[in-house]
Amino acid sequence: MSSLTLSKKIQKRKNERRAATKRILHYFFAEIRKNKLYAYGSLLLAPVQVFLSKFLTPLIAALLVDRLTAETNIKDLSVADFLPYIAAVVGAGLLAICFSALRTKLLWKFEIIAQRRLARKCFEVLTMQSMRFHNDKFSGALVSQTTKFVGAFERFFDVLNFEVLQQLSIYVFACTLLWIKVPVVALILTVLVILYAIGAYFLFNKMARLNEIWAKTFSKQSAQLADSISNILSVKSYGQEVHEKKLFASVSNSVFKAGLKSMRAFLVRNNTLSCITVSINGLLITSVIAGGIKYNLTAGTIILIISYGQQVVDNLWGINSILRNLNRIFGDAYEMVRILDLPNTVVDKEDAVAIRLPIGEKRLAGEIVFDNITFQHSGARTPLFKDFSLHIKPGERVGLVGVSGSGKTTLTKLLLRFADVNTGAITVDGQNIAEITQNSLRENIAYVPQESELFHRLIRRNIGYGKLDAKDTEVIDAAKQANAWDFIETLPEGLNTLTGERGVKLSGGQRQRVIIARAILKNAPILVLDEATSALDSESEKLIQDALKALMAERTSLVIAHRLSTVCELDRIIVLKTGKIVEEGSHKALLKRRGEYFKLWSRQTGGVIE
Repeated sequence: MSSLTLSKKIQKRKNERRAATKRILHYFFAEIRKNKLYAYGSLLLAPVQVFLSKFLTPLIAALLVDRLTAETNIKDLSVADFLPYIAAVVGAGLLAICFSALRTKLLWKFEIIAQRRLARKCFEVLTMQSMRFHNDKFSGALVSQTTKFVGAFERFFDVLNFEVLQQLSIYVFACTLLWIKVPVVALILTVLVILYAIGAYFLFNKMARLNEIWAKTFSKQSAQLADSISNILSVKSYGQEVHEKKLFASVSNSVFKAGLKSMRAFLVRNNTLSCITVSINGLLITSVIAGGIKYNLTAGTIILIISYGQQVVDNLWGINSILRNLNRIFGDAYEMVRILDLPNTVVDKEDAVAIRLPIGEKRLAGEIVFDNITFQHSGARTPLFKDFSLHIKPGERVGLVGVSGSGKTTLTKLLLRFADVNTGAITVDGQNIAEITQNSLRENIAYVPQESELFHRLIRRNIGYGKLDAKDTEVIDAAKQANAWDFIETLPEGLNTLTGERGVKLSGGQRQRVIIARAILKNAPILVLDEATSALDSESEKLIQDALKALMAERTSLVIAHRLSTVCELDRIIVLKTGKIVEEGSHKALLKRRGEYFKLWSRQTGGVIE
């Protein structure tokens, strides 16, 4: 790689980082503006608390020392003479405690409100994204990115409140009060602080780049670990433990080397900044001595210079903490901000309306028309469907068959508007689905997907998802129709059994029957079954098919099946091949043609045709 190409890549990464930081700050400060009372209140109290707790007491102490040293006869004084000073110190402390409590309350309340709002925003954006988006993402990663983004905002406001404002307040108060007393010392301190901040910034940037590389190697190590462990059955059955060990050793070595580089840079940075801090201390003491000699400073003023100067020096190291925390905050928020800025590819039109029911009817008739549609998957070179048309009559039961990749599942996803067609139109009861709301469309479709995944909730709630206000009798009836009740009533908790994450506590066939029960309970005019019996054994499949026959009665049904026995009794069978209809007709009619369907049937029956 040439140095010019490398330079362009580095510059591109910097530009991306700046743009991302700008967007993160946009979202964070938008939250601050939404709740000004709590946010601004806590921010404004920060310098007040700093002044009361860190600057007022040394100032009173300096005045006290000057009073004591100015007296010619201290023995004539009593404690009562200094009661105003004592009262001022105690009062400042009590006020600092009160303001601290109020500041903490305002800050805590604000962060709770903002975190709730941000979590809801992330949830809304994720749920409104298209299925294409979710198919390209890991659900676990999305959960992690949401959690990190919300947590990043909390840390950001804490850093702003407890570190940035505190550092700034200490510097401003120290230099302002010293300027009144000794302008030269205040000027020297200002120059030293600026030099330290510049040095810390450049050293931190170098450290940040190395930490970024280290973090990437950690991610690769985690990915390799997850890949090997999640496929442990393949590793063991093929006896490839040694091979996987070598792969993991390679990525762990990368982590080790990157860690060493970061460690060395960390030591250089720390030692350099420590030396600068020691030099500043030395210059501060020198300026106190020189100022005392030249300007005949009082003891109180000298104490004030040392106290305030030390406040500034002690907090210089906090600049590193601020930079480190901000780097982590922006890193944690980066991925979710990219998602928040993504446009949704499937959205309702501004003038979209709910789907209209036929006059005098309580449900749709269920006519479906694919009218000269063209659709191309993202990244594909050619369209899957081109000028594709299909008319499904109200109440017609239609099967979609064909080899994998022929477009069966894609067709149903286009009907559900999980993706939009490029050209043409899909209509339901004569209404273009692109012009009606997605919710009203999907309310009229009961969908049983190929992947039988359940919520980590009670079986009752999983079935009841088809009708949220369903009574137990309705849930049980749906379970019976789906042949799910026989196994549900044998469970210790029955309908109150937790299914586990994605339904892991149930077998594949049991999960599928729960999902079918949900579709039965929904009682929609259009039914879409995508390999609905794929996870069932032969006996359960027969029972489910009997239930589906009753379910499909008087409903428009679109059934995808690789097991052709599932569709052989439907009104019409559509045979797809590379996005085109190559055959259509009844089971018997298609067998007589001895075409594509005949070949598929023969492969499944061993050549024995009934």
